[in-house]
Amino acid sequence: MPKVNDPAMLVDQSLCVGCDACTVACKLIYDLPWGVNHTKIDTIETGTFPDVSMNNKKRACQHCKDASCVAACPTGACHKNDMDLTVINNDICIECNYCVTNCPFGAIRFNRSTGHIAKCTMCASRIEEGRQPFCAEVCTSRIIKFGERDEMLRKGLERAEKLREQGYEEARVYGEREMGGLRVISVLSDSPEKYELPVDPQLSAGLKLWKSLPLTPAILVVAGVLLGFNYFKSQKVQDKLKEVQKSKK
Repeated sequence: MPKVNDPAMLVDQSLCVGCDACTVACKLIYDLPWGVNHTKIDTIETGTFPDVSMNNKKRACQHCKDASCVAACPTGACHKNDMDLTVINNDICIECNYCVTNCPFGAIRFNRSTGHIAKCTMCASRIEEGRQPFCAEVCTSRIIKFGERDEMLRKGLERAEKLREQGYEEARVYGEREMGGLRVISVLSDSPEKYELPVDPQLSAGLKLWKSLPLTPAILVVAGVLLGFNYFKSQKVQDKLKEVQKSKK
């Protein structure tokens, strides 16, 4: 396929059968340990018997335009590449886990076996070579499509309209505007809550303020010194408490 310049993935969650082919392929190819996934199918059960609904959701990095992980990263390790995909430079990552705790989609994990942050890059290297992501290639029900974002969005809107015509009144496209626009566009047959997706995810006020600060190297050095001072001071207090406890015995 020709190289995609404005990459996006369309995931028709309404047709996902939960086979986990994407999960297995991704774990094998990227050699991910137990408990760490770049992508995973979650089965969401809502309601109470006998009115119970089941939905499958592909959980992975959504590659938000206004990415919380990028805004939260203090070193710039979590950043946007030339294709506007969210990637991580492990050479300057300090494993602070701010990206993990601030992701509204729970799509970032700490890989203890490598000591690095693990997340989906949408197989950025394959896209550079003019190929599609592995998950789109192995999907057994062909509910994952890859291409230019405008085209994926158009197809998603058409599919959502057909679902509404079939009686799925809450059917919609998720990702057109959320977090400034996502590069993973999902077709939902029900409301986002039924897929355990945030209804209106946004950058928090704290992250907006942090993002606006002029984080020059000098400021980062000062912050590092302050953190180091705070660490040694707390250690000194803890050692003192241990001495007091020993003296009381």
